[in-house]
Amino acid sequence: MANLLCAVNPVWADSDYETARHLREAGDFLPLEIILQKIQATHPGKVLEVELEEEHSQHVYEIELLDAKGKVWKLVVDPHTGELLEKRKDE
Repeated sequence: MANLLCAVNPVWADSDYETARHLREAGDFLPLEIILQKIQATHPGKVLEVELEEEHSQHVYEIELLDAKGKVWKLVVDPHTGELLEKRKDE
């Protein structure tokens, strides 16, 4: 697990980080480390960027991931459960 966390160095916008931190501390979000472990178990690759977005009045994480074949994927993840909501190849 330590290797996974060291290998992951997501880029955050300052406001995304602060919002996510406050919501995690309030118990509303899973810790990002747990969400990334869930994602890596089914979608291995290098995390390039993590953004906290609001879609349809709900927060989601958009995680940009580079797979072993060199393709970049955008994963939309529920921050409350870690559930993958959407996966699309980034253009």
